[in-house]
Amino acid sequence: MVARTPQLHDDIEEHVTMTLSAVEPEHDTTDVGYPLIVPSQPNGPAVRRLLRRSMIGAALIGTAASVIARFSRRPGHRAAALGTLVPGGGYLYTCSPFRFLATLSGFAASLVAWFGSGNILAPLLVWLAAAHDARRQADRGHRTWDGARLAVPAALVTAAAAGTVARRRAFRAAQERGRARASYLATVPRIDPRPKDAVRAELSVDDLATMRSLFDRALQPLDRFDGFTKVDQFQPAATRYQLNFLQYALAMSQLHFTPSFHGYLSAAQRNLIDKLTLPPVWRYWAYEQTWGNLSLDWDPMKRDNVMLSGYLGMMLGAYESNTGDDRYRRRGALPFRLGKRTWPYTHDMVSAAVHDNMARSQMTLFPCEPNWVYSACNMTGINTLMLSDRLHDTHFVDSIGEKFRRALHEEFITPDGRVTAIRSARLGVTIPMLTSTIADSGLATMLHAFDSELAQRCWTIVRREFVDTSGVEPTIALRGWDAIDTGNYKKSSVASFIPVMWGAAEMGDTELYDLLAASLDRQTPPTAVNGTRWYDGLSTNMNAMLAVARFSAPGGFRALITDGPGAATLNGPVLAEAAYPDVLVAAARTDGTDLRLVLRPGAEPARTHLEIQRLVPGTQYRVQGAVDDLVVADSRGRATVSVDLTGRTEVTLAPAP
Repeated sequence: MVARTPQLHDDIEEHVTMTLSAVEPEHDTTDVGYPLIVPSQPNGPAVRRLLRRSMIGAALIGTAASVIARFSRRPGHRAAALGTLVPGGGYLYTCSPFRFLATLSGFAASLVAWFGSGNILAPLLVWLAAAHDARRQADRGHRTWDGARLAVPAALVTAAAAGTVARRRAFRAAQERGRARASYLATVPRIDPRPKDAVRAELSVDDLATMRSLFDRALQPLDRFDGFTKVDQFQPAATRYQLNFLQYALAMSQLHFTPSFHGYLSAAQRNLIDKLTLPPVWRYWAYEQTWGNLSLDWDPMKRDNVMLSGYLGMMLGAYESNTGDDRYRRRGALPFRLGKRTWPYTHDMVSAAVHDNMARSQMTLFPCEPNWVYSACNMTGINTLMLSDRLHDTHFVDSIGEKFRRALHEEFITPDGRVTAIRSARLGVTIPMLTSTIADSGLATMLHAFDSELAQRCWTIVRREFVDTSGVEPTIALRGWDAIDTGNYKKSSVASFIPVMWGAAEMGDTELYDLLAASLDRQTPPTAVNGTRWYDGLSTNMNAMLAVARFSAPGGFRALITDGPGAATLNGPVLAEAAYPDVLVAAARTDGTDLRLVLRPGAEPARTHLEIQRLVPGTQYRVQGAVDDLVVADSRGRATVSVDLTGRTEVTLAPAP
C-alpha cells in the first residue's frame, strides 16, 4: 500500500472558502476551521437568469397552448395545443390512453438520450411527433374527450405548483444541512497534504505488476485496444476516459517514483495520447455536434467538448511537465482526422481552446456534450490552463481564473455546501441524484490544485458523512450512479471504493485508503497473470483510476499540476532506454549530476543493457551495481551500462572524482 501522511481523524474534514484569488496562498493562515457560507438563495446569478428565461419561455408557450385548447373551435388545434402542453397530452383529448402512455415512455427514453449524448433533437421530436399525430387523429374525426381541455392545463399547473413547493422545502432542508456542516467545519483541524510526507522510495513488486498491466495496454499498436472495456463512446465507459486515466496513472508513477526514467514509460504515455486522436475514439463528437448543437462543424474542441479538450490538455501537460518533451507543441502534432477532413491541433491550441470556451460561457464552466456542464470535467479544463501557464508562460489563469472560481462557488455550490455535479447550460436545471459520493470524491481530487480550500472541504464532507468504517467491511453511502461501475455500467458494490481511495490518497488519509484497499482485495481479488496484476471484477477505467490512487503521494495530483519534477530532474542524467518487460524500474532519481536506480527483472535473471542520456560529454562516471565500474559518456552525453538482473538491483552512476 501507499504510505501517506499520518491518519486523519474522522473530524479532519475539508473546507470551503469564498476567496476569489486565482490561486490560493500556499500556506494556511490558521490551523483550524474551514468557513462555509450558507446562501440565502438556491442558485447563483447566472443560473437564476437561465432558470428565469426557461420559466418565462415555458409560461408563454403554456399560456398560448392553453388559450388555443380552451377557445379554438377546431378539434385538431385543440389536440395539438394539449400535446404542446404535455408530451402526449393530445392523446388524452382524442381518447387514446395507450398512445399517451407510449409517448411518456418514449419521451423518458429521449431524455436519457439527451442526457447521455447531448441529443437535444430526441425529446423535441418525440414531443412534437405525438402532438402532430394527436392533431391528425382529431382532424379525422376520432372520438374526443372535451374534459381534457381543462384537465391537462389544470394538471400541469398543479404539478408546477407542487414542484415549486417541493423545491422550496428542499432548499430550506439544504440550508439546515449547510448550517450543521458549517458548524463542524469551523472547528476541524486543517490539512495540507504534501508529497514530502510520503515515505516510500520505490515501487513494490505489486506496484510493478500493476504497472505491467498498464504497459501491456498502452504499448500495443495504435490501432489496437486489447484489454479495453468496449461499451459506448458517449458516457464514462468511453475509450477516451480509459486512455486518460491510464496516462494519468503512468504520469503519477513517473513523477513520484521514477522521474529520471523515460524509455518505455514515456513511450507508453505518448501512445495513449496519440490513440486519442483516432476516429473510433473521438468520432462521437460528430454525432453530438450535429444533433446537440445542430452544427456540421465537427472541430473537436472549438465549441464545448471539455470531456475531450480538458482531459487531453491534462495528458499533454502532465507528459511535458514530467519529461520536458515538447513534441506536442509542434505543428500538426495532434491530427484529428475524420474522413477527408483533418483538424490539426497542438498542445498550445488545446489549451487556447479550453480558455476560449470558458471565456464565452455564461457560467465560465462549459459543456461536455452539448448543453450539459459537468463540474468535474471542468476541473480538467482549469488544470489544463494551470499546466499551460507553468510550462509555456501563458496567462490563462490570470485571465479566467477569478471568473472560474466565482462561477464555481456561486453557480455550482449546493446550499448544503457540496458541489453540483451537472447543470444544463441552456435551461439552468440540474439532476440532483448525480451529486453523489463518487462525484464529490473525484472532484475533490481534480480540484485540489486550483482550489485547495474547496477540494478539502468536499473531502471532509465525504469522509465524515458518507464513509463508515465501523463495520466488518467499510461502507460508502451510495446515490444515483454510485452503485454501478461507471466504466462498464454494471452493478458493483466496490466500484464506489475507487474514487474514494483516490481522494484518500490525495488527502493523505492512510487509514481509509488501507481499509478500502484491503476490503477491495477481499471482495474482488486481483488476478495475477504473467507478472501482471488486474482486477477483473472492475472495468478498465476503474482499474486505471485505482492505479492513479495507488501511485499518488499525499497531495500528489496537486503536485503533478502545480510543481512537476524540478529543474535537477529535467536536466540531470536519465535512464533513456531499457528493455520491456525484461527490466522493471522501481525507482529512478537524480540530484542533477548522479543517477540512482532500483531495478527488478521482469522474467528470468538476465544480463541487460541500459542507455543513459544527459551525461556530460566525455566525462567518466563511476558505476555501482553494474558489470563495469566505469563508463565514459560519448560526445552526445550518452553511455551504455550493462547490468546482471537477478533480483532487486540498485545501480548508481556518478561522476568519477
